[in-house]
Amino acid sequence: MEVVIDAYFDKLFEGMERDYLVSRHKRRQLVKYFSDVINSTSKAENLETSDVCERIVMSALRYHNITMSENSSVCLLGKFHNILYVAAKLCYDWNLSNNKIVIRLLNDIYYCEKTFERIFIGAIFGIRVTHFLSGWKSDFEDRDENIRALIYFLDHSIEGKLKYITGLSSIKYRFIDVPMESYGQILPVRVAIQHGASDILLIMLRYGASMEFDKSMPSPLENLLTRLNEFDIDQENKQIIPNNLLRCLRFLLRTIPIVYVMTPEHIANECGIVHVPIYEMYPNLIERKFVPLERSGRVPPELCHLCRCCIRKRLFDNWALPHGIRALHIPESLQNYLDLLQD
Repeated sequence: MEVVIDAYFDKLFEGMERDYLVSRHKRRQLVKYFSDVINSTSKAENLETSDVCERIVMSALRYHNITMSENSSVCLLGKFHNILYVAAKLCYDWNLSNNKIVIRLLNDIYYCEKTFERIFIGAIFGIRVTHFLSGWKSDFEDRDENIRALIYFLDHSIEGKLKYITGLSSIKYRFIDVPMESYGQILPVRVAIQHGASDILLIMLRYGASMEFDKSMPSPLENLLTRLNEFDIDQENKQIIPNNLLRCLRFLLRTIPIVYVMTPEHIANECGIVHVPIYEMYPNLIERKFVPLERSGRVPPELCHLCRCCIRKRLFDNWALPHGIRALHIPESLQNYLDLLQD
């Protein structure tokens, strides 16, 4: 079977136009064809569908690597690269559990693109907006499927303990924190916050998305606080603050003991104080109860919240977020609290 599938790939792609797989429709046609092959081959040869899917994905990776090796290890893009997204859709559709194969697929995508933004953008923005932002249409059906696919690859990246070096930096980023190149090299969690995508933000935070941002620029939380601070509270205006922004704030506050914000540059230069508690910069947000006193710096954080932050840090260090929480011998209510599902 392996030889037949490899030979098919060689023959099929030899006569295919270079830009054939640029179209989402063409990629989905190929996915459907291979899905039919998986079903028919597994029945004809009495094999598990997962075994046939593995073989097809491996052939796709083989084809990609051969074309690169023939071009001095430089990807030829076009059909030679887009076959990886056909393989990614097959992995998700058939719930391929072979972690080594999925890791190899993610590594090949990163080697060529230096980002995983095509896996993230559909989950953050949905399938329509992504075409206008990056010219790429997601291979997944809708935003919900994009989110499920992101979770699928997040789980495999955690199992494989994947880390990647980006740009000139020596810092290694986990899969969930690899910067999005087309969006100014900012982290996916920042894009989710800026877009107000509270549902995907919660997923990212549960999986341990980093909140350790560049100290020389305002964090996404600070940007969000600035936006909230600009809303007029005059009752006559009756301006309603978007609920998605308030949800983003609530989720972020579950991950940090105290909210600190950057001081203005001229103050920082004079006194050397770079960060101050939020109540000193945005007291009205405390008064409006957007930020509870326990996160403001005026009163100490709750002991249970400090414990949550500490335990989550240990689980993160051991690649155990979020699923390792369910292995802890504690009541379900505490598990949900640790998993950021409740305040």
